[in-house]
Amino acid sequence: MVKQRKWIAMACCLLISVASGYGLWRELAPFLAKPIEQALAADDFSGENFDFGLSSYSKTLAMKDCFRITMAYSNLDMIEEPTRNVVSTCASRAADIVATTPTDSFAWLTRAAASARLLADKDFNDALQQSQLTGPNEQWIARLRVNLAETYFPQLNAQSVKSEEADLRLLASSERGVQLIAQRYISNPDFRARITAVVEQMPQDRQIVFLKTVKKSMGKG
Repeated sequence: MVKQRKWIAMACCLLISVASGYGLWRELAPFLAKPIEQALAADDFSGENFDFGLSSYSKTLAMKDCFRITMAYSNLDMIEEPTRNVVSTCASRAADIVATTPTDSFAWLTRAAASARLLADKDFNDALQQSQLTGPNEQWIARLRVNLAETYFPQLNAQSVKSEEADLRLLASSERGVQLIAQRYISNPDFRARITAVVEQMPQDRQIVFLKTVKKSMGKG
């Protein structure tokens, strides 16, 4: 009986060791991936799976690679099947993450970016809205969402426009965010009416900060 218990304990220890080793291997996957610079040659990068482990850190690393790669391709690149395959893989990995962690705002954003590049407008809008809902106060993600929304503004539906307005209010409430908005105000005439409508609904002190930042960015402050 004692010997049987020892064998059971040994088997349990072995299983735990194997499971731990597998878990460690999964966690290291983003570090073992090909350098993302190689993604510019999509033919050589099509076999990359963008694997990730169980931790949020591992998932974020994989999604950051996917996001950077997805947004780096030109429209001409996206005509090529190998390039579309890489972006499709990123879309699938992002979908895998939000299926088990639906509150992962950055994974939703990566899903939105990949969907936009693949001309999947419904998936793009749905994922963009979910990113804002699950990370309404994460400014670093909000900055990326605004950039993505502005890049693909003609594809936004009414709800996505409202989501972007919420992000703009968030950015306009911080020093770093208002600087980025002011720069876009100067460089993009189509953006001016939208951000003006948002800022006009904010407290007067934030309106003053925005106006001063715009003037300073234009060299008039």
